[in-house]
Amino acid sequence: MEIRRSELQQEMFVVLDTQIYIDLPDDTKSKNIDDLDIVLKIYKNNEDDHLVRIYYEIKAKKTYPDKPGLCIRVQASGDFRIDASIDVNSIQFGQLVNFSATAITYNNIRAYLQNITSYYPVDTYILPAIDLNDLCKKYYENQKEENQG
Repeated sequence: MEIRRSELQQEMFVVLDTQIYIDLPDDTKSKNIDDLDIVLKIYKNNEDDHLVRIYYEIKAKKTYPDKPGLCIRVQASGDFRIDASIDVNSIQFGQLVNFSATAITYNNIRAYLQNITSYYPVDTYILPAIDLNDLCKKYYENQKEENQG
């Protein structure tokens, strides 16, 4: 069976910075904390408009009142090439960027964090599934506000 290749190909994934520390329980904590903050940025290459970079900065905190938890900050990005046959202004191009490339990069970070935190003497951290439609929508709304302001 011949398999057709996707119009989207990942060229690179890199973790730019990682900070992880163990948060020890103390008497002042009365509840579990499971916080997640995500910054997404999408960059188009000025010289090659079919090359796109997806950048994430993720801050996560999962702590407990009765056992150690983790505080995490990670910055990572992925570079993707979209086939030259696809018009950069097309819906298909936007979908490859907004849904496929953002999901692939997020899942790469997810796998990285799951792997690295498995070596810590606490529960392994797995990034939760997120609504990428909502994340991209908020990203573009924020971009629109910044461009108008």
